[in-house]
Amino acid sequence: MKAELIQEFQMLQNSRANKFADELTDRFKSSVDLVTEKVNSSISMRGNMLLLLEKRLNFSLLKRFKNKFFKF
Repeated sequence: MKAELIQEFQMLQNSRANKFADELTDRFKSSVDLVTEKVNSSISMRGNMLLLLEKRLNFSLLKRFKNKFFKF
């Protein structure tokens, strides 16, 4: 009887430990996912801004070259 109670107590402790570990894992995973999403969105925004800047720069350079070399 005593061994059965000890075994039952150990099973209870293990189930609580597993539940606590699962909760911690979920918290860490959700916070890491949130940070990853923010980093990805900021990198994407930066990339879009750089592409727009390059597009404007290329257009203005082409316009200058056109005005300089192709005067009609």
